[in-house]
Amino acid sequence: MARKLLVITNNPRVQDKFAAISQHQSESYEQVLHQVRNRVHAGAKVLTHPLAGSVKPGESPYRSVCIDDQEGVLDMRSLEVIESAIDRFNTLISCSRQRIYDKKTLEDFQLIDYQLLKSGLDAIDPALTRDQHID
Repeated sequence: MARKLLVITNNPRVQDKFAAISQHQSESYEQVLHQVRNRVHAGAKVLTHPLAGSVKPGESPYRSVCIDDQEGVLDMRSLEVIESAIDRFNTLISCSRQRIYDKKTLEDFQLIDYQLLKSGLDAIDPALTRDQHID
């Protein structure tokens, strides 16, 4: 069965650069994680780690996750990954203060999230990013 890739993101740069790949837009980092979990419960598999990179939840407001959005049997590994990510998010958010970033810093965080997703997509299939002429 062919993969049915879906990127769940709250990052405007990802929404723009990966417009040719199916996306679901979210309002927040936390919402991205919960939407991934909901899809996993319906049978999707997590393809890029929800906590990829060294930027912790609470530091960056952006997150993008690629899943194989097939319906079917619950993938326990994907469920463990997303539940662990949500637990880590909740722990780090409860310990951090609300951050307010200027436009340049937000653009930097968008770029970091974009590069992490691009790297993950390259690992899945280099043609996904090459064929899209994504820089």
